Amino acid sequence: MTFLLLLVCALAGSVGSALLASALLLGRGGFSPRLKTLLLSYATGTMLAAALLGMLPHALAHLSVPVALGTVLAGIVGFFVLEKLLVWRHCHEADCQVHASAGPLILLGDAVHNLIDGVAIALAFRQSVSLGLATTVAIVAHEIPQELGDITILLHSGYSKFKAVFANTAASLTTLVGALVAWWAGAQAAALAPYAMAVAAASFLYIALADLTPDHRTQTRLRATLLQLGGIAAGIATIVLIHAGRG
Repeated sequence: MTFLLLLVCALAGSVGSALLASALLLGRGGFSPRLKTLLLSYATGTMLAAALLGMLPHALAHLSVPVALGTVLAGIVGFFVLEKLLVWRHCHEADCQVHASAGPLILLGDAVHNLIDGVAIALAFRQSVSLGLATTVAIVAHEIPQELGDITILLHSGYSKFKAVFANTAASLTTLVGALVAWWAGAQAAALAPYAMAVAAASFLYIALADLTPDHRTQTRLRATLLQLGGIAAGIATIVLIHAGRG
């Protein structure tokens, strides 16, 4: 039963997010800035809560505080290096000059990123169903605005709408690959699970604070700030309720 739930969550975090983002961006009404703000805020809240209230506590249950936090620190530095190599970074702006002609590189970065997300989902489900569901919610919440940015970049790189959606959806399938590999190797690699959860927490914290939060800081109007705070609070509440409801 847990394995089937893992498959559903991995697909939701990959194909589901990619297709929903495509529908939002390419639909008749387009993608409203207010909806983008709300999605990014909700993603920020879910990722911070999933990392600090779910992943990190599970890592600390098996590792000493210096080792666990040292692993998180190493993970954050590692993701910074990947960002500098333009393998990890995902742009959320419609006119991203850095990535305007980087379609193939964006697809590579998306595939790598999604692979890691899949591993995180599988390892979380091996710890508990509630942690697996919370991790999935955080990933889906982040993937939707991320995929919106990726599709926009592909369109600006000369891809047709069909090719952009197809290529982006294909790259998202690595989430399922990562989940399956981590699940089947989980029993043999149980000793590495706490370290992997700490690295996954590092990835969530880095994305939330380095990738999503700067988008919020460009909007200083009171209405936008209240919308952001509401989205962040809703994201945190979602993770808290999942853990409280599933135990």
